[in-house]
Amino acid sequence: MQVKRNFLEIADGEVHYREAGRRDGRLPFVMLHPGPTSSHVLVPLMELLGEDRWIVAPDIMGMGDSDPPAVDDPDMAYFARSVFRFLDALGIERFDLWGSVTGARCAVEMSLLTPERINRLYVELLQQKNDAHTRKLLEDHHAPKITPDHYGSHFHVLWALTRDQFLFYPWFEPSAARRRPSGLVSPDLLHEKMVELLKSARSYHLALNVAVRYPNDEKLAQVRVPVVGSADLAKVLPGVTVRRHLCGSPAFASAADVEAAATEILGLLNA
Repeated sequence: MQVKRNFLEIADGEVHYREAGRRDGRLPFVMLHPGPTSSHVLVPLMELLGEDRWIVAPDIMGMGDSDPPAVDDPDMAYFARSVFRFLDALGIERFDLWGSVTGARCAVEMSLLTPERINRLYVELLQQKNDAHTRKLLEDHHAPKITPDHYGSHFHVLWALTRDQFLFYPWFEPSAARRRPSGLVSPDLLHEKMVELLKSARSYHLALNVAVRYPNDEKLAQVRVPVVGSADLAKVLPGVTVRRHLCGSPAFASAADVEAAATEILGLLNA
């Protein structure tokens, strides 16, 4: 299924979004992407889900091709409400909601602000548990504010962020102890991720830094809409519907993993 791109004007500015499938009267499936890039990372999963359901995936304000936030110091409630304003402009009242990492936190906040509009919350991936030292490192260095200069040093920072997120955790701690087991994706995929990040270089950090400070467990424990996610969520939400095939960043996953995730999601949507 072809994924199309569009823009929509809301009070905060222009929102760029991708969509797949057709509007047919059933609840749409709204997807919120992980940082630091955009809905571009969701395209392989959207292509499969769009065969059966209308899929809508906005770029979070300040990321991808969406305008920067309309306030100087946005919090997660701001990002959540901006998504609601986008959905209002698109004429979407009630929907199923999916989120990964930064998008998952925004989705959780949306479910707390206006739970009556969300049929089911799909928490695809939340940031792993961190010790106090790593948590402080992330809060201080995970998403640096980018200032362009004549030497192009900002390109080097953004390239390091793009590449090293696949190699180390946190990405800015390049050591054997911090090395990830998965390794690099292809040069073409790194290029595509870098391009998406460059588009929002001046504002991408706003949502990311809010997300890294978000109290996941505390907020999740307050959610009252039905939740679908990993078995780990059951420690906080005993009634969670557990999924086996999770795919937090579809553009960087194998075709088999994307297909397994799509099949599982569609099975739940059509049950």
